[in-house]
Amino acid sequence: MGDTSIPSSQRVIILDVPEMGAILSIMVYCKKIFKTSTPNLPYQKIWSQVTISQKHKNLLNLTILITGLGYFVDSFDAFLLNVIRTPSLKEMGFSGDTLTHAGVLILNWQVTGTLFGGIFWGTLGDKLGRKRALLGSILMYSLGQFANAFVHSVPVYAAVRFVVGFGIAGEVGLGATLVGEVVRTSKRTYSLACFTAIGLLGVVSASLSIELVSWRITCLLGGAGGLVLLFLRHRLFESPLFDALAIEKERRGRFWQILLYRTLLRKWLCCIFILAPNFFITGFLLTLAPEFAKAAGIAMPIKANIALALYFTFAVAGDFMSAYLSERWRSRRRVLFIFMSANTALALVYLFLTPHEPQFFYVLCAIFGFFNLWAISTTVAIEQMKTGLRATTTTSSMNFARACLVLINLGFIALKPHGTAEAALMVGALFFTMGFAAIYYLDETYGRPLSDTE
Repeated sequence: MGDTSIPSSQRVIILDVPEMGAILSIMVYCKKIFKTSTPNLPYQKIWSQVTISQKHKNLLNLTILITGLGYFVDSFDAFLLNVIRTPSLKEMGFSGDTLTHAGVLILNWQVTGTLFGGIFWGTLGDKLGRKRALLGSILMYSLGQFANAFVHSVPVYAAVRFVVGFGIAGEVGLGATLVGEVVRTSKRTYSLACFTAIGLLGVVSASLSIELVSWRITCLLGGAGGLVLLFLRHRLFESPLFDALAIEKERRGRFWQILLYRTLLRKWLCCIFILAPNFFITGFLLTLAPEFAKAAGIAMPIKANIALALYFTFAVAGDFMSAYLSERWRSRRRVLFIFMSANTALALVYLFLTPHEPQFFYVLCAIFGFFNLWAISTTVAIEQMKTGLRATTTTSSMNFARACLVLINLGFIALKPHGTAEAALMVGALFFTMGFAAIYYLDETYGRPLSDTE
């Protein structure tokens, strides 16, 4: 085998990104064809030798921009149902309680799609690469949005939203994983904040689009935006950490490992439950804002799309605030605790102390957004696992958190005879309690290099 040590003069090799990818590809090819006895270097050592050159900083910024735009289209499509629910179902002849129940049914099908999609795309991202999985994900949900523009019945509506949900499940987890793996540890917090901030503006666009064009045109716009991104994605390069791991032919993307090993399962469940309260707020409280406002005695009709637009507009500022506090305090868990506590207090105000003036109701929705948990939860999720399970863990945990909406909706419907606000309180108390427990059991991951989580 020979001496496997690396001479000191060769320990730092400065490569351009295209050269780096070419060399890694040649190494894979030579190993497969000639099967020489060249020793395998641990992928951490390979990664330590690769320094991305200064002139490719703009390419890293392009990665953040393009993945952020992918998340923009993803969030546009994911939350589009929240804002077109009422006008689309009214066009189909629904009203009152029948409209609410039909909307919940369709939302549950979309969320169920994200549940299965989260496992599929996450596993694919660890097996075939982050970039390939992202391409497949965006193609599926773009075609689904085109189909959504032509639905005329609830069963077809639900089936189409299942397809859309399956497609959108991969975008944010894979995108966040890719961004986290191509930036330096010291830049990760703000890079992921930029990524999520760009994506959250997609919800704002979806919320406002319904005020300008019909809901069917809005669906077509969402599908077209996804197809445009397919042409931009060819500028992305694969994660260097994944490429280095692929050389070693490590077994990757084995979801069952998470379920069988206690430590991995604990981390995965914590990632789910720190984000589930965020979906309780956006996917439940604000989506059903018209119903909760009416129950609170607000005479003027409240629009769910305006409530969501305000939430996610201020969520952009909240993302950067959580990043700033995380860097200043050098802690993820402390920021999670502060933001989770703020959300708990605001939820109580929303349900029981809502002012009767519509403008104050909308202000409350904006404050909710400032304390959103999305950016900090995403950062924590990608820092928990090794490279061979990172996309699987991040993507599946985010979508299992989203899938908690099914349990939230079912619980709310079952408890609604006790009162609208009271039913929401009982359901919310369960998920916020699990959120605080998850923070307690979560590992502190601030400053952790992603190549050292093996």
